[in-house]
Amino acid sequence: MNSTDIEKNNRETFRVLLNALSMPGNVEKVNKIFNSYTLSIASTLLYSEVSYINNTEEEFTLIDAITNAKQQNIQNADYVFCCSLDGVLNEIKKGSYISPEDSATIIYLVNSFEGLNISLKGPGIDKEKKATYPIDEDFVYEFNKRNKSYPLGNEIYFLNKTNGEIKALSRTTKLEVV
Repeated sequence: MNSTDIEKNNRETFRVLLNALSMPGNVEKVNKIFNSYTLSIASTLLYSEVSYINNTEEEFTLIDAITNAKQQNIQNADYVFCCSLDGVLNEIKKGSYISPEDSATIIYLVNSFEGLNISLKGPGIDKEKKATYPIDEDFVYEFNKRNKSYPLGNEIYFLNKTNGEIKALSRTTKLEVV
């Protein structure tokens, strides 16, 4: 019988998410749970006091039963699982100065990290780092604009849904098109 230790997987996935966010541009890897990398991240991040929206093709019924997280619209969700970034940054919450933690985190499912070459600067980066992300110049502009007033802003994870590799951009990361 093949059993899944969900708690162990969640601890390991949480460490991977922290590493990816603290060192923008680095590639980490998550393990599958319920035969899905997306559900592995959902199982780790979601619990009864947070909300999410699922704009992917992944089925979250099992995650709903395990975590009891609330489904919400995109304007009020704490976590946004999506397959497209079109307009997402303009719709999600970015917190307030009293409650900067009341912001949304995006989990963006991609097929690869191919895309725009950008320069990254900020915490977790030694001076400057060049990396490729599946974004366009409009996203770079909007991301920098939304995250210019720290601690307000958003984090985004880029999850390669075919192999479980993950990269992240934190609200403290400054992007520049190369």
